This record gives sequence, structure tokens and C-alpha cells, in this order.
Amino acid sequence: MIANIIDKRTNKYDVRCDVAFEPSWHDNTIKGATQFWRTRSFSYDEKRNTTIVQAIEFAQKWDEAVTMFVYDLDFLAREGLK
Repeated sequence: MIANIIDKRTNKYDVRCDVAFEPSWHDNTIKGATQFWRTRSFSYDEKRNTTIVQAIEFAQKWDEAVTMFVYDLDFLAREGLK
């Protein structure tokens, strides 16, 4: 289930995007972040060259809280996660 969406696209009106998915508890150490139960399921997943709708549908497959990081199309291929 989607708990948070971090939109890092430069053009927020383009529905085509790359998306990284992480359990929301990964952000528990960030000051002010909502605290989520730590679970043992997946650590990281991504969809490249997708749409917002497809990414949301994909994120709903997990039973735990998921954070979606939305990037410009081809960002993950060019830059990767830093």
C-alpha cells in the first residue's frame, strides 16, 4: 500500500516517469518522518519508463507501507539512485 510519494520530477505534468519503491520504514531515521513498523519483505524495486497510474497499481501489490520516489523518464538509467 502506498504510504508516501516523493515527486522529484522536473516536469510534474509529464505522466511518463521512472519510479523507485522502498518500504516506508527506510525513512524512519529522517527527522520528522512518520514512523512505520519494520518488516521483512522487499528492500527495493523500480519501474522504468512507466506512467504514474502504472506505478501506483504496481505499488499497491505490497501489504506493507511503501514510499514511491518518482523521477523524470530515464533518470534511473542515467543517474541511478544516490
